[in-house]
Amino acid sequence: MQKSFDEILTEVNPQQLSVAVVDLDSVAYNYRKIQEESDSAIVAAVVKGDSYGLGAVPISRKLYLEGCRHYFVATIDEGIEIRNSLPQGDVKIFILSGPIANTESMFSKYNLIPILNNSFQTDLILTESKKRNKKLDVVVHIDTGMCRNGYVKISQDEVKSIEENLNLLFVMSHLACADEVENALNKKQLSRFIETLKKFNNPTACLSATNGVFLGKEFQFDIVRPGKALYGFSIRRDKIGLVKPVVNLFSRIVQINHLKKGDTVGYGATFTADKEMTTITIGMGYSDGFMRKFSGFGFGFLGDHKMPMIGRISMDYITFDATGIDEKLLQIGNWVALTRTPDYTLENWALDLGTIPHEISCRLGNRVQRIYTGE
Repeated sequence: MQKSFDEILTEVNPQQLSVAVVDLDSVAYNYRKIQEESDSAIVAAVVKGDSYGLGAVPISRKLYLEGCRHYFVATIDEGIEIRNSLPQGDVKIFILSGPIANTESMFSKYNLIPILNNSFQTDLILTESKKRNKKLDVVVHIDTGMCRNGYVKISQDEVKSIEENLNLLFVMSHLACADEVENALNKKQLSRFIETLKKFNNPTACLSATNGVFLGKEFQFDIVRPGKALYGFSIRRDKIGLVKPVVNLFSRIVQINHLKKGDTVGYGATFTADKEMTTITIGMGYSDGFMRKFSGFGFGFLGDHKMPMIGRISMDYITFDATGIDEKLLQIGNWVALTRTPDYTLENWALDLGTIPHEISCRLGNRVQRIYTGE
């Protein structure tokens, strides 16, 4: 039986001021839900950025138990971490940024698969393949409209060279506007992708990340690579609730203040008390991922009480209006919830702030202890 948040928090070391509780069972549920939506496509997992700040190693291990064997990361170091954490054999780890000079041998050493985004990277791996007298595994990335990574154009001669001298696992691209169902660029990119695939000899294809999966079967091809949906972040507004929230944030009370009318709070004195009030300060700030520009947004929860944030966020602290809350709850060291699943999730924070939830989760610093349930 899974522990409650109260039980989990009683076991946290007393010096720890902030924690993120990550529900691995919900990650597994979300993976299975994406499989249901993906028809016959292989479902890979994007675990770059330390699984969007939530812990790539425990999440990758959990997904391995769910049958996931394909993992996407951004850098070689991320790939090495996942390689050393999972059973050897059938796990494939793809490096989205591809090779740069003097990294070519690392792909073979750690059994990582480079994604080739341009001719320079392809030449590096062709040279390495010749040196090793072995056809190395690769993926080719085609830019169909993102204008970020990938071949803008790939010649028939280059395709021939890749197919003859390397082991091409699949061809991929990336959608720029898949969260906007009616955006015309989606169809344009799909058309460009299909057209480019014709240059290859019946290749396996991978176009869609999270949002693309939910554009329909024609966008799914052979492999899909969800990221944010695994971590409980909504696909689109009309899909909110399809996947389960994964993370909840908590921070301890480190100060209780009783303000008089006219007292101000925080740097810049941006908040002025218009009456006598009680405030609490928690041990989390922009050093822990809550950027200063978030000041004045969002809420904290203490017992059944919802407390508005006041004043500026500083490096280590956030202040809330705790006026009227039972003094028994107002104790130094007690935990304040910054999210409350399912009513107020990290995604709600993001919507209030006009950003995306994974911008917040990716910024959670190393002072925020990750605690895992469902391991």
